[in-house]
Amino acid sequence: LIEELTAARADLAEAQHTAGVLAERERLAHEIHDTLAQGLSSILLLLRAAGRSLPEGNAARYVEQARQAAADNLAEARRFVAALTPPSLDGTTLAGALEQLCATTSTRHPLTVRFHLTGDPAPLPTAHEVALLRIAQAALANTVRHAGATSADLTLSYRGDEIALDVVDDGAGFDPAGLAAPDPGEGGFGLAAMRARTRALGGSLTVESAPGRGVALSARLPRPEECP
Repeated sequence: LIEELTAARADLAEAQHTAGVLAERERLAHEIHDTLAQGLSSILLLLRAAGRSLPEGNAARYVEQARQAAADNLAEARRFVAALTPPSLDGTTLAGALEQLCATTSTRHPLTVRFHLTGDPAPLPTAHEVALLRIAQAALANTVRHAGATSADLTLSYRGDEIALDVVDDGAGFDPAGLAAPDPGEGGFGLAAMRARTRALGGSLTVESAPGRGVALSARLPRPEECP
């Protein structure tokens, strides 16, 4: 029994360490994207405008050299962000990662999860893709742990001015008004954490449920005009 407890604690410690590493990688990617990459993008736009307004000469050449240096560093920053994205998004699209998440959840748990894709998929900023993937993971984790559901549907929708993620299950449901305060031990899987992710990107998250009527969770993010 002691050996089993020791092994269980070691497994838990390793899992917590891995989760911490992944969370830090995601935080760094978000910070690089929101500060360094965005700042370099602004510098590029300003230098491009300055170059167009200058006559031929040394000043114009220096501005062009500065613009090229900023472009090179922006490309490098984007490579850093790509290297720090969650493994689930490595070498695949957001839709592909979500479809794999549904398949994995269905295999590991007594829950059938169906994936649906609507609209025309388009590239999104890394921060948007990470947020939607994390929300989907959290929503399905809650379904597995609390809902007692037998089936769920996850839908990713590309619309004119927004991207939507909907997760609907046939579980026990709950009264949203009577939901307890977030538990710090939940590891970021709570509704408060999901709402924080969507609000940070200018979006919203809604939950519709009632006892015995399942849960319908919907995350909406504005579609950026330009994607990095």
